[in-house]
Amino acid sequence: MILSILIPVYNYNCVALVKALQQQAENCNIDYEILVADDGSDNAGIVCQNREINAIPHSHYHEMGKNHGRSWIRNWLVGQSQGEFLLFIDSDAEVCNAHFIGNYLRYVEKSTVICGGILHPEENFSPSRRLRYRYEKAMEPCFTAERRNQHPYANLRTFNFMMPREVALSHPFDESITLYGYEDTLLGSQFEKEGIKVVHIDNPLINADIEENLRFLEKTEESMLSLYQLKDKMRHHSRLLASYEKIKRFKLDVLLRILFPLLRPLLTWHLTGNHPSVIALQFYKLAYYCTLCK
Repeated sequence: MILSILIPVYNYNCVALVKALQQQAENCNIDYEILVADDGSDNAGIVCQNREINAIPHSHYHEMGKNHGRSWIRNWLVGQSQGEFLLFIDSDAEVCNAHFIGNYLRYVEKSTVICGGILHPEENFSPSRRLRYRYEKAMEPCFTAERRNQHPYANLRTFNFMMPREVALSHPFDESITLYGYEDTLLGSQFEKEGIKVVHIDNPLINADIEENLRFLEKTEESMLSLYQLKDKMRHHSRLLASYEKIKRFKLDVLLRILFPLLRPLLTWHLTGNHPSVIALQFYKLAYYCTLCK
């Protein structure tokens, strides 16, 4: 068996991640390759640092030259891979378990997708990065393997998961999705339609890249626009869409559509401030989505 570890990267130094994964793969005594694809990073310093990956055994750093998008770059990596099983890892991941790869190898099964999960750093970030930190830490109890397995397809995340190469080839990432967000949930819905088994295990990586508050809010808005564009395909796979349908029955979506432009400056000030509220962020997401559904 050959394991292909596939890492898309954009403006992030992932040398330490590749070194950690390479060492674990060696300890597992398996055939493996680590393919890193740079999707047109424009930070020359980081690109130069990541070129060190080519000196790491069984590791290759490919530079695309221009940005193609999150789905395209993953499909490209699948096409370049040689392994029977593909382990997808985001470049801002951090290994927190000495047996991370070994844990995955125990679940190698034909036609089964395995999701390891996500954790976040324990330290409390500076106020400028506190919004995402608080949101992610508040959500962590909802994303244990036990909870994720209750709705395995809706909880698929491409941050850290493994699947057979034949499954990846027959179910490519949707390259029509150009905005941030929901390409993984859409992939999960495709697996459900095809009857491909998805299993969640407790084998997390740490998401080490916590964006500044304003950037995270911008990405949140972009993900809502992506959700709106995919709403017909995502109707049974999104908690926010379920919430929207509930308030729509009572015409509250109209009220939020009217109130949001008035409340937006205050909400933005609060969410990018020193003490952002997760509840306020959830309200912002729902109200913003309502404005897209005119």
